[in-house]
Amino acid sequence: MNAPVDRRRQDRRSGDRRRAHAVRIRPTFARIDARSLGHNLRVVQRHIGERCRVLAVVKADGYGHGAIESARAFVDAGAWGLAVSLVEEGVELRQAGVHAPVLVLGGVHPGSEDVIVHRGLTPVVWAHEHLQLLAAAVRRSGAPRLGVHIKLDTGMSRLGLRLEELGVLIDWLTSERGASLEVEGLMTHLACADEPDDEVSPGQLAQFEQACQTFVAHGIYPRIRHVCNSAGLVRLPRAYYDMVRPGIALYGAASSEPVELPGLRMAMSWHSRVLGIRELPAGSRVSYGHREELRRPSRLGIVPVGYADGYPRRMSGQAEVLVRGHRCRVIGNITMDTSMIDLTDLPGAREGERVTLLGQQGRQQVSIYELARWAGVLPYEIMCGLSKRVPRR
Repeated sequence: MNAPVDRRRQDRRSGDRRRAHAVRIRPTFARIDARSLGHNLRVVQRHIGERCRVLAVVKADGYGHGAIESARAFVDAGAWGLAVSLVEEGVELRQAGVHAPVLVLGGVHPGSEDVIVHRGLTPVVWAHEHLQLLAAAVRRSGAPRLGVHIKLDTGMSRLGLRLEELGVLIDWLTSERGASLEVEGLMTHLACADEPDDEVSPGQLAQFEQACQTFVAHGIYPRIRHVCNSAGLVRLPRAYYDMVRPGIALYGAASSEPVELPGLRMAMSWHSRVLGIRELPAGSRVSYGHREELRRPSRLGIVPVGYADGYPRRMSGQAEVLVRGHRCRVIGNITMDTSMIDLTDLPGAREGERVTLLGQQGRQQVSIYELARWAGVLPYEIMCGLSKRVPRR
């Protein structure tokens, strides 16, 4: 006699199969090359020298590449530690079994202090309130001490401790109240390192070094001083100190081409396929707003990618994609879910053709800098803007 069928379990399995299959239906996806991530970490390490540490920034889901996968690639390639913006991002890494040091750059929000201590995260602090919250959490946990990194505001005017406020913080740290906290690091953030005529960074470095001397004069000896972002790596070798914290460089790019570190490999490429082809006469108007009129009989390809995927609408009429190794212009306004491309000069192109939105196809390449220029944004925004509905492979 057959065993009774558990309908609920059967329905769940059927649903799981349907969901797994649905992930593969839409042909739009981003490919992440973990080997390139590791390669870029090693390029940075060779550039700064073996005595300097690398803190790999994996905030914002690894700049859109996947935080967990990126973190593992960087640690395997020799990163000393990882940096995130949010406590939640640090917890995600710990839950995935990542044991390297994790700096939380975004400060200590009330209610996060016990999580920071419990998960073994290293907070970046700049306010008296941060220290009080953390010291209380350390006492509650029974842990001996917690390492912190103090952020100094030397000109960014965003986050950090101003130099005139150092005295109060140092007094607190050197008192009995600060006994449960160890100043492991000092840091600041460069405001203009990627500017062609940067006259700000030298003054920031002078302030930072003055602050370091002030800590030492009061018996506080931070082991790790760090300042350089990706642009600073290229332009300010005197600012390497004990550690650098690159972000976009590790993913193969820069804020602009002049400050790109030589030898990097772009780790992300973005692809889709032609969903359908429309044959339209000259004079036809295309997409929302009818802002583009066809000047010749045209073959337009429908590509299932739009601004809901992070393909910016501002690129309408400017962007180009690759089909069969040739550049094809995006026609009309990019919509939420689809874009239209001009295939008129590729009469052999058919439905199902591979479309490369970012990356290389044949001898042609669409770079991150082109996408950023067409959209009028920074390369960071293209990377981080890829939505969750674009599967990463």
